[in-house]
Amino acid sequence: MPPPQTSPAQAAHAVSYGQVIEYIQDRIYLASYTHPPDEATPFPYPRATSRSPQKRSSKSQRGPTPAPVSTGPKVHPPVYFTIDDSLLYNAFHADFGPLHIGHLYRFAVTLHDYLGDPANEGRGVVFWSMADSRSRANAACLLACYMVLIQGWAPHLALAPIAQADPPLMPFRDAGYSQADYVLNVQDVVYGVWKAKEEGLCGLRDFSLEEYERFERVDMGDFNWLTPQFLAFASPQHPPIAPIPTSSPLYATLPTTLAAVKSSSLPQPFKNVLCHFSSRNIGLVVRLNSELYCPSYFTALGINHLDMIFDDGTCPPLALVKKFIKLAHETITTKHKAIAVHCKAGLGRTGCLIGAYLIYRHGFTANEIIAFMRFMRPGMVVGPQQHWLHINQGTFREWWWEDSMKEKLARLLPSTPTKPSTATRATNPPPTPRPPPPPPTPATPRPAPPSANSPTTKLPPAPPPTTTSSPPHPGPAPQDQPLPRPPPPVRAHPVFLVRRGRGRRKRDGPRGRRRRRRRRRRRSRAGARVPEGRG
Repeated sequence: MPPPQTSPAQAAHAVSYGQVIEYIQDRIYLASYTHPPDEATPFPYPRATSRSPQKRSSKSQRGPTPAPVSTGPKVHPPVYFTIDDSLLYNAFHADFGPLHIGHLYRFAVTLHDYLGDPANEGRGVVFWSMADSRSRANAACLLACYMVLIQGWAPHLALAPIAQADPPLMPFRDAGYSQADYVLNVQDVVYGVWKAKEEGLCGLRDFSLEEYERFERVDMGDFNWLTPQFLAFASPQHPPIAPIPTSSPLYATLPTTLAAVKSSSLPQPFKNVLCHFSSRNIGLVVRLNSELYCPSYFTALGINHLDMIFDDGTCPPLALVKKFIKLAHETITTKHKAIAVHCKAGLGRTGCLIGAYLIYRHGFTANEIIAFMRFMRPGMVVGPQQHWLHINQGTFREWWWEDSMKEKLARLLPSTPTKPSTATRATNPPPTPRPPPPPPTPATPRPAPPSANSPTTKLPPAPPPTTTSSPPHPGPAPQDQPLPRPPPPVRAHPVFLVRRGRGRRKRDGPRGRRRRRRRRRRRSRAGARVPEGRG
């Protein structure tokens, strides 16, 4: 029996070209292919579906009908491009993404070149990747972050198209060597980038791709800016490691200017770190690992240095985290300086403390902050440190709420007067006390007014002037005289303190009238008994 003949349209529909997801209608698409596509590759344009629901017709009972095959673009076939062979993720072990902000910048430039090319006017632009799980996840995450960070889409709108990906996108894992027991999905990365953008911590307006790609290299310093206030970097290594006292003659030989740093014999990574920190307003360096360099190189440039050392691969105690948060918040808000934090590689322990502060200050979730830090510096927060951030994220937010309430209450409540310090008393001596006024002299009796029977009454002679050397005391001023005592308040008679309602009815009822008659009789009897001498 010969096989059934199929039409060309059915044959094209039966061929699997890979899934195509439409981001912007007739313009931007996301796809995956097992083989690189070209102009001859049939492109199954998604059908335009109605937004309103339709009634189920009797035809639905006949079973599904094959979807009509799109005839293709109206003018030209789409243009394809990929980044699988140009933007590569530098894995630490078994991790594969997400791609960092430098990759996003280069992807945006490439996409805009295709969209702005006059030859591509009226054509769809297909961003495709290979069909393996890791390539699909990186491509979808990169395009969704582009829509949020550059096109200004809301995160749920950027995630809606890739929700139909089949099979589902592979989640990302950490850079550790153990089995992955904590994963992040594309949604965590997109929401982390969106949250950072809303908080003013991430943007491409002031982003320097050349600087990012230069200093992320190990031989050039291995550091990245996570936010405008935090820089994460790997520990410099240069002997000697002991701090040099300021009184030592060796301290005077340390470089104190950028020119002196560049002309010194320090390794190039250490030179880049010192020059960059001095020119970018870094005010504090926090070291979390054992000593591998001399901290006096930083202090000689006017940068404070602090050790908060704890074991590699472990989680910091909450007391140390609280101390770091308090110190970092003071440096950022009061001194208006940035902070550089490092451990051995600048990934695990560094991510714990910086992530704790960003949760404390900006309200990230643990997944959002881990994903965002990996977007800015790949590999951050490793192994059990991911669970530690997830468990303690509520505690960090409570600390922010408590500190905010304390600050608000301190502004609302009146300040309690305190005893001035010794320095204040020395600079502002208390005023000299005024001598008490002398006791008043007895007043001269006032003469009686002249009467009609004695018209020639003489006034008494004026008293002789006093011979004391000091002038007479003027006496208290009118505003210093004591005010008269107010009269006592007049209390109302209990008879008139009658409540409304039930008490009013008692006063106006028969019992109230009898009570008033008895009271009037008692008053009349008391008035009739007049004591002797009062009549």
